[in-house]
Amino acid sequence: MVVPTLLAALLTLAPVGGAAVPAIAATAVIDLVVLGGIWLAMRPGAPDVRSAAELDRFRHAGRPVLVELYSNFCLICMATRQVLKAAATNLGADCQIIRVELPTAGGREIAGAYRILYTPSFLVFDAHGDLVRTIIPDTITPLANGYRVLDETGALVSRLHRISEEDLLRLVRRAA
Repeated sequence: MVVPTLLAALLTLAPVGGAAVPAIAATAVIDLVVLGGIWLAMRPGAPDVRSAAELDRFRHAGRPVLVELYSNFCLICMATRQVLKAAATNLGADCQIIRVELPTAGGREIAGAYRILYTPSFLVFDAHGDLVRTIIPDTITPLANGYRVLDETGALVSRLHRISEEDLLRLVRRAA
C-alpha cells in the first residue's frame, strides 16, 4: 500500500519538483499510520498459554481443548481470529479454546513437541487430554496450498482449503 501510493504521488507531483517532497513525506506518514492502526486493530493479541505446563493443565481439565498456534505478525492469523471467535461462541462451555503465540519461548516449546512449524496451526485434544487432530498449513503459504488435517499418529486424514468455523466445530465435536 505504501509503495504504490508513493509512486503515484511521485508521478503526480514530479512536475512540481522539490516542492513535492513535503507532500510525498506526508503521504508516506499517513500510509504508515493507517497501516499501523489496521495492524493494531486486527492482531490476535496476547496468548492464553505461555508454557507447556500451562497447556497440560488445560488438556487435563476434563473437556476437549482447541489450541491455536499463531503469530501477531501473521496476516492469516489475523483473518482466522474471527473464525475462532465464532467457533468459541458456538461451542460455549463444551470446549476450551486457547491460544499460543508461536514466536515466544513457550510457543516454541509447544510447537516443537507437536512438530508445528507455521502459523496458524491448530491442535485438538479430547476430554482425556489426548491429541486427536492437528491442523497445519501445507506449506508456509496456506492461502495457496491449504491445510492438512492429521490424526494422532501424524497420518493425513483430510485436506482443507481454508479454516472455517464449521471445520473447527466438526473436529472439536468429534473429539468430545
